[in-house]
Amino acid sequence: MVGLRHQPEVWIRRILRHIESGLYEPQAPTRFSLAKSGGFKRRLTIPATPDLVLYRAIADIIHRRAYKYQQPHVYYRRSALQQAIDAAVKEAKQDLQKQSIYRFTSARSFRNWLEYEQYRKQIILKKIYPYIVVTDITNFFDSVLHSEVATAFRQFPVPSRLVGILFFLMERLAIRADYSDSPRIGLPVDEFECSRTIANLVLFPHDRRMVDLAGKDSYVRWMDDQAIGVNSYSQDLRAVAAIADSLAKLYLTANSKKTKILSLREAAIHFHLDANAAIDLLEKKIASRAASRKGLVRELGRVWRAAQKSRDKGEWEKIQKRVYRLAGSIKAKTLRKKAVRDIIKSPMLAEHVADYMRCSGSAVAYLKFVKAVLEHKDQIYEDVDLLLTESLLRLQLRGNRARSILNMAVKALEDVRSMKRHFVFAAPACLLLVRFGDSRDKSRLRRYFEERLTPKPSQLVRASAIAYATYGKNEFATVRRAAAVLLTNPLALMVRMVRRLQKLDHVPVRFKSRLSIRRDPVTGRHYIDMRTLVALRLLALNKRKSVRVWLNDWISQANRKKISSFDKKLLKGLTT
Repeated sequence: MVGLRHQPEVWIRRILRHIESGLYEPQAPTRFSLAKSGGFKRRLTIPATPDLVLYRAIADIIHRRAYKYQQPHVYYRRSALQQAIDAAVKEAKQDLQKQSIYRFTSARSFRNWLEYEQYRKQIILKKIYPYIVVTDITNFFDSVLHSEVATAFRQFPVPSRLVGILFFLMERLAIRADYSDSPRIGLPVDEFECSRTIANLVLFPHDRRMVDLAGKDSYVRWMDDQAIGVNSYSQDLRAVAAIADSLAKLYLTANSKKTKILSLREAAIHFHLDANAAIDLLEKKIASRAASRKGLVRELGRVWRAAQKSRDKGEWEKIQKRVYRLAGSIKAKTLRKKAVRDIIKSPMLAEHVADYMRCSGSAVAYLKFVKAVLEHKDQIYEDVDLLLTESLLRLQLRGNRARSILNMAVKALEDVRSMKRHFVFAAPACLLLVRFGDSRDKSRLRRYFEERLTPKPSQLVRASAIAYATYGKNEFATVRRAAAVLLTNPLALMVRMVRRLQKLDHVPVRFKSRLSIRRDPVTGRHYIDMRTLVALRLLALNKRKSVRVWLNDWISQANRKKISSFDKKLLKGLTT
């Protein structure tokens, strides 16, 4: 993987040659489970980098050619949705300035301008409808038939060979039992909006039918979440029936539990308009620094108590995420006692809760929190374990506490080696050894790439070798010797990449773009990401003057960003 990132033009040309000659063959993808509520999980598919790039390129090409068929208020990418939300809020403010808002409805509850702005922000619909239907699709990605994908593509000007390559990829990436036929159903859930793009196209016929029914300004879809505004309850019932019938034509099913007919009052509760408006105002106060921290903490407490009147209703989880983020930014202690309970009950909150606990208390307290969650009997989610393990890379601890994290890292590596844990834990565990260990601890890494008697995941071999090589020229020589005697060699690309780094006479722009100083989204402070540090340490194996000068400049820039003394110590010695 590291070699692919270092020379993308090489493997891109290679994959194009393979496609042209008919020799292209996708690699086996990585699977990883993601938490859902109630003990359920969904499987994330991580294709190999060349396959992922090809998948995304084909999906983008097809969507560009099909874009003119997309209805006005259909969104599948977060960036496009955010642009629509920003535009809706801007229009709402303009309407209020013209005092035209009161022409849209006689409902008193929406005469408050904050509620109208939130109505536009949360639902996007311009007109205020007496009733709103909200729904989504049951197991959408798992239920899409490949035949329906093919049917959707027939109306677009797309070359048949391109579609053929796409289906070849989809079948290889699809989740199936070992050595079984392709089920020809379901799109792999990925992090890079590839399947999201394809799934969006499948719903175009459904969008057209809904727009014909309700009008283009009355229908909004965000991926499979849909909202339709109507003028009466009877129209709502007909809209629900029409949605079910339309989706059935695509062999999809509307989620009956999440399908709701909301009056204006119920919509205000479902979308938490009051709570969102109060949080927006508080965000502005925090950003402007117009009030003291204590005053902000008190106001957050008032906002939180008011929001809990609609607890567990509608989009409550979004309110929790926003409150946890704000609480972390002002270091409020309000939510610390319930943090473990909230993660166990709602594992999708894990990232926000972890950021809050890290920013609102000491590093020692955060380490105790992580251990409490990881050791909890009801914590069964692999991605929560991974997120919390990764979050330890942000701590700044020394002494016995640092040794405690080192022991956790070694245990994780042993679990990966014995196949008790997913191999994705190998990289963060190795990084923890680099961050909290010293030169004496590097020997713990050697066994994972030198030992040949016990079979190990290739990802563990690579991660440990890369971490070990960052300690210096002699350590990289040890990695090269180990690579020379491996029967199946997962280190070849890694060794080749480091050798190329050692021969560089300047730092390539492509490499520079990955070496950025990160900014904590909660505290606003700058920090050194451990993966960036590893890349810098590998680059430091190059002793050429131009490279040393660039490294010195990079470190000077980091120091001007006022990074912590802990991070400064990590950078120390890079240019000696």
